[in-house]
Amino acid sequence: MADNNQIIELYTELVENPNKDFGWDKGLENAKAHGYKQEWIVALPQEVWSYCTAVGNPFEFAQIQEGDTVLDLGCGAGVDVLVAHLYVGSTGKVYGVDITPKMVEVASKYAKMAGFDNVEILQSSFDDIALEDESVDVVISNGAINLTSCKESVFAEIYRVLKPDGKIYFADMIDISEPSCCSLEQNSCCESFGKEDWANCVAGTMREDELIKLMQKSGFKGVECTGHTHYKTAQTTQGATFRAIKISADKRREHHWDNLFQKVDYTQVLWHQSSPQKSVDLIVKYVKNNAKIIDAGSGASYLVDNLLKADYQNITLLDASKTALSIVESRIKNNKVRFICSDILNFKNDEKYDLWHDRAVFHFLLSQKERKQYFRVLENSLKPKGIAIISTFRTDGPIQCAGLDTMQYDYQKMPREIPASLNLIESEEFAHITPKGTIQDYIYFVIQK
Repeated sequence: MADNNQIIELYTELVENPNKDFGWDKGLENAKAHGYKQEWIVALPQEVWSYCTAVGNPFEFAQIQEGDTVLDLGCGAGVDVLVAHLYVGSTGKVYGVDITPKMVEVASKYAKMAGFDNVEILQSSFDDIALEDESVDVVISNGAINLTSCKESVFAEIYRVLKPDGKIYFADMIDISEPSCCSLEQNSCCESFGKEDWANCVAGTMREDELIKLMQKSGFKGVECTGHTHYKTAQTTQGATFRAIKISADKRREHHWDNLFQKVDYTQVLWHQSSPQKSVDLIVKYVKNNAKIIDAGSGASYLVDNLLKADYQNITLLDASKTALSIVESRIKNNKVRFICSDILNFKNDEKYDLWHDRAVFHFLLSQKERKQYFRVLENSLKPKGIAIISTFRTDGPIQCAGLDTMQYDYQKMPREIPASLNLIESEEFAHITPKGTIQDYIYFVIQK
């Protein structure tokens, strides 16, 4: 695992002794070797170029417009931050993030020296950045992501702060060693590396194809390696440049769930209920069988089968997966049930419902923005005095499901999410026995408009 203290120590020494030979290329000649433009070099404070430890040129294929907001992860002394400012101009904004206090200090100094008032340098880890959701147009990085031990968390944070269709351009070190039975990604061979191997961009490197797959899994499309550079930190590493585009959250959900229902037996997934009796009991308790009901995020659940048996007829199934809805449609063969394929956060409908049922969608919404939009859709879908039944994982329940991270709730936490126009009137904990015989802890919330 990466030792942040040792990394901070090394890069503090770089700030204090920029002319020292650390065993890797740096300085103005390094920038020129990566194709940094002469116009950039003359436009920035000359002193900053002595700190340039670029492993590649993230700007080579970058599409950065005037007025954009750019985030530089691992900004160091601020070379790429200042170059980014040349793109965004006075109407844009550039943030730099670094874990080394001395680097934050010197990057802030050079931004001020350049007269760039719309540059802000933050001291932070890469997986918990104090920026709003979907507030950044472009993320750049240069030789820094490999220094993190949990790259999944880093790319999740990049995904969070990027706007829909936002772009990432970065240069980093990749592993070019001969394949072996061991995998650094699995931390099975890390014992052979010393702390200095992390700081010098060796131990944290991934293979090119592994890095691309990780980014695709993290919600990015158009992921590609745009080239290799001359930069090396060891015989087993080489610099490379990458670019990708953020997939919008709704398209990501649609693809994920459609792919899942196409590839697995839905009766064997852990969340499957052969008899969704708890939901049926609550629905029967709150509305009569002539009520208009929408099952939001219905998947291939047997809830609709059970409601039809109980003489409920006015039922709408809403899900992002066309495959899941097709499974149910072929199973129940009931032309009175309405099927709507849509992401729940984009759902728009003139019809109002007596009851909204959601067994397990809300706990997949990780950002506050998404949760607020969920309740806007819910409220707009309900009649006055309408009922919403929402089931989520309990606070001591699973933190992941179906390969996705989840949020957990209890009676104290859920009211903080609910808008003032909705009232929480009941909650009840529930233990779900999975098809594998294990237990998942859920909690049901009954909410009234």
